[in-house]
Amino acid sequence: MDKRNAILESAVELFGAHGYNHTSMQQIAESVGISKGSLYSFFQSKEDLIISIYEHYQQLVFERAFVVGLDGKLPPLERFAKQFQVQFEGILEYKSYMKMHMRGESAKNSDKLAAMEHRMRGRLFSWLEHNLLDVFGESIRPYKWDLMWMTQSIYSSYMMLMISHDNALDPEELGDHLVKQISLLANDFMNGNSSPLLDDDMMKSFTVSMDKEGAFISFEKRENAWKALYEKINGLSEARGVYFLNIANRITEECRDSEPEELIIKGLFRLLVDEEELKTEAEELEMLLLPVNEEFHK
Repeated sequence: MDKRNAILESAVELFGAHGYNHTSMQQIAESVGISKGSLYSFFQSKEDLIISIYEHYQQLVFERAFVVGLDGKLPPLERFAKQFQVQFEGILEYKSYMKMHMRGESAKNSDKLAAMEHRMRGRLFSWLEHNLLDVFGESIRPYKWDLMWMTQSIYSSYMMLMISHDNALDPEELGDHLVKQISLLANDFMNGNSSPLLDDDMMKSFTVSMDKEGAFISFEKRENAWKALYEKINGLSEARGVYFLNIANRITEECRDSEPEELIIKGLFRLLVDEEELKTEAEELEMLLLPVNEEFHK
């Protein structure tokens, strides 16, 4: 793990245990074995640190859904359910972060924090809009805001239930359940049984181009690399495509683990790199997913 991620993970544990306001930068530095000055070389303030935490962990969850969305072999409804599933799996794996998030402690009256919350909310709505159009087509567009608003409310409620209680909610069953409820709501609108209350003008403040703002920029190369690899695989013959798609999907499964086995990932990448048509894309993605670890400065 590189130094920046180690700081983020340690800060999450401390914020979750003691709260944002009762955790000092000195404590965070000591927890990862670096000096306070070294910590400030990564994050100029505790406010910048917690903003980076929120954006980092939200992107880790969304990257799971992004990669699943690249699997063109899955039918749209099944793919949508799978995307929910892997997000809920991520939420369970990042419980320390989610508990910190639910405490609601952070810098108050902060313009930076308000901008971060805007980006995070926009990221969710951007993803939902893409999938609603993918599943139901253009006919769903007049109802998209009502559907997105209701979906995010249901999503958030189940997320809080998973974190705050030891309920044995299965992420796969939950993903299927959400998509079934969304389908019922969507069909109710499209059959003329319900009328939308929300439109683009009313909800313009929730529209944001997430991939071009804030910390999400650091993940754009990774998302583009995933996309490039899957596009190349989908262009292969059917038999070879299925073989290499299984390998790529296995990499995504391993990367979703809270403690991925680097040797397994490297071995899987070797199979992709040995295929000349995939070599460039596989090497680029491997470099982004497995950066060279740097030693901590004492």
